[in-house]
Amino acid sequence: MTKKTIAAMVALLVVGGLLGWSLGRGGDDNRHASAARVTSEQQAAQTATSEVVQQSLVSRTKMGGYIEPRQIVRLSAQGVGRVVYIAGNEGMPVMAGQVVIGLDEDRLMADYRSAWAHLSGEMSGIQNAQVQLYNKLNGPATSPMGGPAYDAYDRSTVPFYNMMQQVMPLFGGAPMQPQSAQQHSYPVHSQARSDYERQQAGVVGAQAKIDAIEAQLRDRRSIAPFPAVILTKHVNLGDTVQPGQVLIDLANVNELDLRLEIPARLIPELAPNTLVPVVLDGNVTVDAMVDQIYPAANSTQHTVTVKLALPPGVPAAPGMYAVALLPEPHAPGEVISAPVIPMSALVYRGSLPSVFAVGADGKAELRVIRIGERQGDRVVVLSGLKAGDRVVKAPTESMRSGSSL
Repeated sequence: MTKKTIAAMVALLVVGGLLGWSLGRGGDDNRHASAARVTSEQQAAQTATSEVVQQSLVSRTKMGGYIEPRQIVRLSAQGVGRVVYIAGNEGMPVMAGQVVIGLDEDRLMADYRSAWAHLSGEMSGIQNAQVQLYNKLNGPATSPMGGPAYDAYDRSTVPFYNMMQQVMPLFGGAPMQPQSAQQHSYPVHSQARSDYERQQAGVVGAQAKIDAIEAQLRDRRSIAPFPAVILTKHVNLGDTVQPGQVLIDLANVNELDLRLEIPARLIPELAPNTLVPVVLDGNVTVDAMVDQIYPAANSTQHTVTVKLALPPGVPAAPGMYAVALLPEPHAPGEVISAPVIPMSALVYRGSLPSVFAVGADGKAELRVIRIGERQGDRVVVLSGLKAGDRVVKAPTESMRSGSSL
């Protein structure tokens, strides 16, 4: 075999290898492109979309108010005393049943010990009265005259006399009783029972005196009725207080209300348990529920007090200012509408709200929009979309990281 023949065969092998490698790579690229296209189509098919609809809007007016605790209690002094204990300063949490303010108890403790001593004496007296009553009812009796000899004579003659009276009823009269039996008379028993019951009443009265002093001791301590936070402390250690003087304010800051004074014309637009948007300090918007509408208007300001229950965990504190967006009644024939989209369709790139709008070719593209106020679970679109457009209702993480499907 010549050198030219060998070189030709090697060249053919090289060309064949290059051709096979090229065909294989092209097949892999086609397969990858096909798989990517299928994945994109599956993702597009699985992505839920929502149509932009035109919805009638509610005209709203801004009304300012102040936040207050839903539960607040003001503890006052029940008697004259000196402050000897304070649980803490403003902002300190306290538990239900915890003593937050304590007054001195020196005088009452002396009366308390005296009342217990009196109760001990009454209990000793009732034991003696009980023994005396038992003895009058069941104890042995002694003859009032003549001593044991007369008592023996009395016991032997009286039964014989009563027996003869039954045999010979001519004697007449009632049966005789010995002197010992005559001692067990009703007046004696009644007196012993009266002494015993009088002692019982004395014990009850002594116990009532102790209960009254314990109630006074309880009034010397201001106790938190529920888990709360010290809102305002009006006294310090060593202060002397008078009955009715305010000592401390407690509040549950986990449950807050927005108190509003609303013109009477807006009251028909409100109803209990309806949601109202509220803007807190720091431009935080939450939905508050109408909790209470007072039944009468203020005769001076002609406004009605309304309380809105704020949701738990809001960044607010008692005394803060907040603005409620209250529904305004429409004028006759007035209709206001605007495009709305679901809140879940919003995507924020920086501070700009955006959505994935689905085009005519079925592809989703990122579009920056301008939004207005919330309408329940939807938000008003001021610009960037129109009624009839379709948006991705809940963009996936892969969509959020890119600009389109």
